[in-house]
Amino acid sequence: MDVQPSSDPCQENDDFAEYQQQLALFSSCSTEKGIELLKIGMVMQSLDKREAFLDIGAGGGHLTIPISQLFDRTTVVEPNPRQAGMFRSRCPGFRIYNDSWINVDPGSDRFDMILCSHVLYYIPDGAWMATIEKMYCHLLPGGCLVIVMQSPLGEVARFFNAFTTYDVPVIELVRAVIDHYGDEAVRLEYFQNEIFSKSLDEMTEIGLFLLIDPDFRKRSADIRYYFLNHHALAGGYRIRQDEILLVIQKPPSPAAAKIAD
Repeated sequence: MDVQPSSDPCQENDDFAEYQQQLALFSSCSTEKGIELLKIGMVMQSLDKREAFLDIGAGGGHLTIPISQLFDRTTVVEPNPRQAGMFRSRCPGFRIYNDSWINVDPGSDRFDMILCSHVLYYIPDGAWMATIEKMYCHLLPGGCLVIVMQSPLGEVARFFNAFTTYDVPVIELVRAVIDHYGDEAVRLEYFQNEIFSKSLDEMTEIGLFLLIDPDFRKRSADIRYYFLNHHALAGGYRIRQDEILLVIQKPPSPAAAKIAD
């Protein structure tokens, strides 16, 4: 069942085509999605049931589609109309919201697991806790909210800082989440993936993909030089990406807790 899109503006055709090419390149050169799936699979072991799954900011579906096979129902929130269209074509059984999470009203729908991978950067950090609370409210008792974010430390973070100001307040968010939901409800894991390419041209494109803003294409030569100077090794170029997986688990219902006892 589809939910029709709101009035989000479409990207230009050439921008979208470039993004798709960069995304495909990043996915083929990075170990990220494989490690994320492994980590998320470990989180899913704590779920009492796997009936409903929500992916917020599903992107190209590299996580959504394999995870959806383990749930009875899948809902996708994806603001990009082209990506939402891909899900409609490939996964007609999904419920799809072509909008930003802040605008979506899932009504009475509740989920056993909600995934929000590399999405919070697109939301002002002052609204992060309200955004997370909205997700949490749509969890079923015993359900898990899984948030994946770039770490402020490591090689990719240093790459960001070489070209822009990387001031995503991840540590402050973790503290706020623990204060709000309690230490027992929160789990934090740190993992690292590797991005490798034999081609300097490809690594430059990956750098542009990581920086997100297409205006950085004017600095392609500087990005190329950065990888040549900092990340060359025998046979290619490698940069390691440090990431944080933040899990918030909702307490089980009183009845379920009694059965467990």
